[in-house]
Amino acid sequence: MGLIAQAGHVGIRTQATKGVYADPGAVAPNQGVFLYVRSGALGGNRELLIPDPEIGGSRDIPDAQLGPIAYSGEYDVYARMESLSLLLYGALGTKATAGTAATGFTHTITPADTTGLPWISVEEKITNSFEVFKYTDAKINTFHLEADANGYLMSTAGFIALTQATTTATASVAQRRDTSPLVVGTNIGVAWNGANLPAKSFSLDINNNIEDDDFRLGSLFLGDLTEKRREITMSVTIRPNDAALWKTAMWGGPSATTPSGQSFKDDVVITISSYEDIPATTPAGTKYSCIFTIPTAIIAPFSVDPSGDDILEHDIEIRAVRYNAASPIMTVAVKNSYTQVP
Repeated sequence: MGLIAQAGHVGIRTQATKGVYADPGAVAPNQGVFLYVRSGALGGNRELLIPDPEIGGSRDIPDAQLGPIAYSGEYDVYARMESLSLLLYGALGTKATAGTAATGFTHTITPADTTGLPWISVEEKITNSFEVFKYTDAKINTFHLEADANGYLMSTAGFIALTQATTTATASVAQRRDTSPLVVGTNIGVAWNGANLPAKSFSLDINNNIEDDDFRLGSLFLGDLTEKRREITMSVTIRPNDAALWKTAMWGGPSATTPSGQSFKDDVVITISSYEDIPATTPAGTKYSCIFTIPTAIIAPFSVDPSGDDILEHDIEIRAVRYNAASPIMTVAVKNSYTQVP
């Protein structure tokens, strides 16, 4: 008889201190959140160390040793607003919360410059009788968000962790599940320069470029998790009404008549909301929401690709840049019912 994956769970919670596991099921001082996961898991990545052939030896491999181990993996989920605040905080690094139960709580998340990303603890139960793993000192290396016009908002978070607890760990009994509603593409808008794009789909990616091979002599485990250059990119599929975006990308401006050497920069705003109201808010009508604001972005050059009687479409890449060092490259405002980011 096989083991069904749906019997497992994944809980995450930010740590107060590096090296100290934070139980996602504990209530104080901040309760974690348990995700409904479509697929994915953290796991150990290691290889057998096989010696090279030696003169005088046989044609067979004489032995092999286990190499150092790194823990990494991705969780693929339907994006829900209660847990989305933690995933974005983990990927960016700075948070601030304001609001009340009557108005809903707005969590403003911006990229960290010098403080680094938060350490996160992860509890992972693999089905109901396989193993329970508890990871300490994890960071979110990559974050992906996407939606089609006729689909759900989905996200993928890529974690890297320093340590894994023994597999005899006991699963948390108290589990705060993220039961906030799913979001669909009909409630998502992408605006460039203040005008809504005729988008059929969009995606957003945050990459912290954390090394997963920082091994040290005398240890089987990663030495540290250090973020390198941060990259924030978007992809949008549109059906254009004119050549303005193509001119912007290829020639350097929407009204350009010949190619220039300087890229055109403008703002991007992604607005996401739910059909459902946040419970207990008054008056009724306060929705779960998430707004991405990027002050300065550049559309990457792209070619026009007509084909037969197909409707003309562009797949455009938009890259966020920090043109003004005094302002964050991106600001995210997530509104939900949680009093703080888990």
